[in-house]
Amino acid sequence: MSIVVIGTNHKFSSLEVRERLAFSKRGREKALQLLKESPILKGVVILSTCNRVELYASVEDVKSGVEELQSFLSQFYEINKGTVIPCLYIYDNKEAIRHLFLVACGLDSLILGETQILGQLKSAFIEARNFGFTDRYLDTTFNAAIAHAKRIHRETAISEGKVSIGSSTIDFIKEKLGGLSDKTIIIIGAGKVTELVLEYLKDEKPRVVFVSNRTFDKAKELASRIGQSAVRFDKLPQLVTQADIIISATTSPHFIIKKETLRHAISRKLLIVDLAMPRDVDPKVQEIENVELFNLTDLSFIVQKNLEKKRLEAERIEKLINQEVALLWRKLTALEPELALSL
Repeated sequence: MSIVVIGTNHKFSSLEVRERLAFSKRGREKALQLLKESPILKGVVILSTCNRVELYASVEDVKSGVEELQSFLSQFYEINKGTVIPCLYIYDNKEAIRHLFLVACGLDSLILGETQILGQLKSAFIEARNFGFTDRYLDTTFNAAIAHAKRIHRETAISEGKVSIGSSTIDFIKEKLGGLSDKTIIIIGAGKVTELVLEYLKDEKPRVVFVSNRTFDKAKELASRIGQSAVRFDKLPQLVTQADIIISATTSPHFIIKKETLRHAISRKLLIVDLAMPRDVDPKVQEIENVELFNLTDLSFIVQKNLEKKRLEAERIEKLINQEVALLWRKLTALEPELALSL
């Protein structure tokens, strides 16, 4: 048995490419169902976040497995292979396992050492396992990577300081606008990303924060944590006239804010930060006077400031990962006859 991973991330492809390849929850379920029908694939874990899309698979033959996954992505999204393949990285066996460990520890993230990816990776693994589409090879590898990442976050300094998308977003806005104490802010969405944003936003004491979500009860619950107000989703067009800042991070497959939504509503400067994948805000809103639009890619210069401080710690952790991967690889190689019999 072998493990392969194909994928792309912020270092290998543009936001537009990652957006086309991103999996929604329903998309992952449909994809797992289709992939499970393949005689070549013995198990697959799909990891899809704002900065990466990866498919980890257990296969008997590496070449056939990689080709199967590439063809699947091309067909599933109706994208020509010649367009998608140049954007993908491919790792197999020991290098695939090493990549998984780096991802789990936050060393392959846009924000070095961030911890959110570990929860996302664990959820992706549990989703595939509950779907009945992991084998002992994947189970052993993912459990080891998750356990090692927890230990790294607990015992090293890689996750110290501001390392989340939430903290980086607030730092980014402050770089653009200065303090936030006199600002009116609209938060769209009530998921993990907006929770992280609000965690750091409350320390900035903005004038007022409105939280909006398609499910109003979720918006109310999130707003109540920081003593702010929830707004029904259909009231957003009227509310944007009061906003200085909009931060959006929903799981909608369509634009939440379009050019026509804002065209006649903006008489003051408005800064919009779109943290969604796929994007929540139509890029055409940048054509409107007084509107500035930023997305995940634009956060990179804030991230770069924090990167140098952590680079030496990251190098030390990579050495630990290499040791751990070598041990796991020997374990998997020793287990292979037993694994083969159990399949």
